[in-house]
Amino acid sequence: MKTKIKIAIVNLLLCCFSALSFAGHLLFVAEELPPFHYLDENKKPTGVLVDIVQAMFEAENIEAHIKLMAFAPGYNLTLKDKNVFMFSLLKTPDRQAKFQWIGQTYNATAFLVGLKDRADIKIANLNDAKKLVVGTIRGYHSERFLKDEGFTLGNNLYLTVRYEQMWGMLFKGRIDLILTNFVALELEMKSIGLNIDDIKPYIELHDFPGELHIATGLATPKATVLKLQKALQIIKTNGTYQKIMSKWNLVQND
Repeated sequence: MKTKIKIAIVNLLLCCFSALSFAGHLLFVAEELPPFHYLDENKKPTGVLVDIVQAMFEAENIEAHIKLMAFAPGYNLTLKDKNVFMFSLLKTPDRQAKFQWIGQTYNATAFLVGLKDRADIKIANLNDAKKLVVGTIRGYHSERFLKDEGFTLGNNLYLTVRYEQMWGMLFKGRIDLILTNFVALELEMKSIGLNIDDIKPYIELHDFPGELHIATGLATPKATVLKLQKALQIIKTNGTYQKIMSKWNLVQND
């Protein structure tokens, strides 16, 4: 009986968190990915896209919380619950109809990168990389992209849950290349004590989607979506968006 009561309490708490989304406020989620969104020395969310969504909150007097979590649970929460938003989601054809899209916040270019001292790596295209092992984050679009291109787990594809694990595998020689973008690279590596000068891009992936968007599931009321779309447009029109990009030494990408 006690076990059943405990289970009921846990389920109730989960339902409350899911349905209420922090007591009626909007919930914005993302994984740790510097410089877009990560925890500072005080364990508070910071980053260029954190600044962007906070500016949106101010522009339209929106009450919201920001929470950093692993990509997969954040994605699933956004997909299933109302008033939950991922504020750094690649817009891809397979996701188009699953979400409501607030607007683009950045456009990143993808590369296969590896250690500079790997003189044995000689590739001209993605097909050449199939003879090597490429790493990415589990649940990212990059996982599906590589699988669609013929990469397979246990052969030439390696998945991790967090970027710290992924870079550790590269520097230990367990994998050969990583699919990533150079915007996130420097702060990402610095945060785990690695030197960006030790790596280089081998090829650019022109076919890989690069648009980062704020998105929410289909359960979120349309009025809320419109309010956030207006807020994003306001900060792009009044110059706030550009100032935030400049503060983080990033180029504006509309």
